[in-house]
Amino acid sequence: MLAAAIGAALLAPALGARAETVSLSESEFKTYHDYLDALRDPRVQKLKSAKRLPAIARNFGISVRELDRIIAKGKQYPDLAAIGRDCEEAIRQALDGTELAPRIAEVKVDTSDSHVVTYVSWKEGKPDALEQEACLLAVRARKAAPITADLRLWAVDPQNPDHKAFDGMITGEAAGRIQEARIPDFAQTRYIKLFEKVHLDRPAD
Repeated sequence: MLAAAIGAALLAPALGARAETVSLSESEFKTYHDYLDALRDPRVQKLKSAKRLPAIARNFGISVRELDRIIAKGKQYPDLAAIGRDCEEAIRQALDGTELAPRIAEVKVDTSDSHVVTYVSWKEGKPDALEQEACLLAVRARKAAPITADLRLWAVDPQNPDHKAFDGMITGEAAGRIQEARIPDFAQTRYIKLFEKVHLDRPAD
């Protein structure tokens, strides 16, 4: 009952709050990132312009048409860093109205590699709600930043910022399996098992 009550308070205020998300999926971003890398490859640069795209598509095992579609999505942004910044803003907006929103500290979407890692930290509110808060952050961050391959999440003790009350990692795929409405029921028994390298050290209430 306590977990359900905490979960209702955590989730209820923001059921309608959603930001527009980046249109690239995790696999599409990886392809676009690898395409930009391929353009810098001396072997590709030696090819005639008309042959570069077919050669890259063939190397990726996809059609030129599919690669063209992904490139068009990527070119909506000036660079890879801009995609990351849009994702960061979308994550913050996705949490607007929740109890977590004013306690969010760092939000970083690292697009320097084709395997995108998203980092989110927050200040612990209720010690008993750490798993629920981590699950809510995971599911909303993944939806807001669909290019994310891995999520690294940690909560700090508001009285001691050097002390991590929660630390864990979850893949984007696993985060997508969390049903937000079921977080109050399953955060501590089922969903927390989707995380890797979990460290819990709850502050005194």
